[in-house]
Amino acid sequence: MIRKKLRIAIITCFDRPLNSEAHGYYYRLYHLVNGLTERGHHVTVLAHPDSKIKGHLIKADAKKINWETQLARYTEFLKNYGDKFDIINAQTDHMCCYLTPLIKTPMVHTVIYGGFNDVPAAQEALVIFKKQNFITLSNSLKKVYPYLNWQGVVYNGLDIKAFKFQPKPKNYLLFLARVHHNKGIMEAIQAAHESGEKLIIAGMADEHYFNKYIKPKLNQNISYFGHANFKQKVELLRNAKALLHPHLLPEGFGNSMIEAQACGTPVIAYPYGSTSEVVQHGKTGFIVKNVRQMKAAIKRINKIDRTDCRDFVAQKFNLEQMIQGYENVYYKIINKSGSL
Repeated sequence: MIRKKLRIAIITCFDRPLNSEAHGYYYRLYHLVNGLTERGHHVTVLAHPDSKIKGHLIKADAKKINWETQLARYTEFLKNYGDKFDIINAQTDHMCCYLTPLIKTPMVHTVIYGGFNDVPAAQEALVIFKKQNFITLSNSLKKVYPYLNWQGVVYNGLDIKAFKFQPKPKNYLLFLARVHHNKGIMEAIQAAHESGEKLIIAGMADEHYFNKYIKPKLNQNISYFGHANFKQKVELLRNAKALLHPHLLPEGFGNSMIEAQACGTPVIAYPYGSTSEVVQHGKTGFIVKNVRQMKAAIKRINKIDRTDCRDFVAQKFNLEQMIQGYENVYYKIINKSGSL
């Protein structure tokens, strides 16, 4: 069936630009926007002014970023452009739910974060706006908010060509995430130390937290790389024996886990959030519940075939599937609304 090409608006958080070397959220949106544009859709994006994307960029004022100023920019964008599209995808969790009365164009909100149960105001907003259209990144995140009007689940995708396969890693483990106790940094350090393994820690760190909790743990085997740019991240991932990801929160997706596997690097992760969807236990890594199990998994990591890790990501988390998934949801909502 031939589908009409769509006029799509994508609203983003704009504290960082969308480009090919962005991280996480910004990397995903860069490829989503470009992929939809390459399919012939007319895509307009409200994003950071330094974003390098195909389609039409509406440059957001990124000088002062807080909840109020972002909401003001979203309001301004919808008032000026909202009725010019077939559909609007707000990649902003619940923030744009407040603004749907401003427009007649159907809107779908992408829910990214899994921890709103600890944020009463956000939780209340989701309950109030539950009948609006929602899409999310994993089935586990969908289960966190079962009352929402879900229109689809679309996994993140990545450009696997940018993650060079490494069949023979170096002799170190990697922790790649924000350096915070919720990300399981202390558990990773303990497991590596008690296993006698080298661990490289890469990620942004709050100075006070780092000086109090991490710096005293550093030694010949436990080292801190700092914040890694895209190229550095790929090199760290592909040369690691394993990625340790003992996160303590229900992450909505966990991009670093698929990025590691794309390089051939298995993942040892805690079972919260989307882990069981993005790691195949015993085949592309190990899903563990505590430090003791993590240490046992480290000893068995050479049993994992690194080719299986890359094949898994290529098949399940490629860009084509992500772009097709969003496109399908857009058409579904538009057809239901009768606006085409």
